[in-house]
Amino acid sequence: MKSNRWLNRHSKDLYVKKAKKIGFLSRAAYKLEEIEDKFRLISKSNNILELGSAPGSWSQIIVNTNSRAHIDAFDTNDMKFKNKNIKFYKKNFLEFDFLSLKTKYDLILSDLAPNSTGHKMTDHLRLSSLIEYLINLLDILANKNSNMIFKIFKGNQEKLIISLLKKKYKNVEYFKPKSSRKDSSEIYIVARKFFEN
Repeated sequence: MKSNRWLNRHSKDLYVKKAKKIGFLSRAAYKLEEIEDKFRLISKSNNILELGSAPGSWSQIIVNTNSRAHIDAFDTNDMKFKNKNIKFYKKNFLEFDFLSLKTKYDLILSDLAPNSTGHKMTDHLRLSSLIEYLINLLDILANKNSNMIFKIFKGNQEKLIISLLKKKYKNVEYFKPKSSRKDSSEIYIVARKFFEN
């Protein structure tokens, strides 16, 4: 159950209000929009994997940006946004056999976040373990010269994750969208130009 403090802040949030007015399913849409404005990766991608896709605000940005892109979207919650270019899997990606899709992706997106425990270090470790698992899947998921964007909570596992990424991507950098709350420890990592093994 959300606290009264959270609900009060959420109701006054500028990006929440903008999202409702425009028709975005959540304020998270603006984070991906800012990332795309800077890096221009969605517009160059034909096959996109999206993890943590519900309710669908990132998919809305993808479809609005690149109408030809095919999206494989994964979440354990239902997607509210539907489009002919989206194949939605209501599954935990940790338990999915990606080899069965016989697809490699030009762009991998992850806005995954485990349910918050309220303890920053625990939340950081839980999300970091998901990202490490995803990095270990890259050889079967990523096309040569493909890109990846994912959310992480700042903490002591960052260095490990960055070092793993630098073994697989030519460029790795941080990006903090303006639409990300200032008091949030979340930050996005943009990894570009995958080295195909």
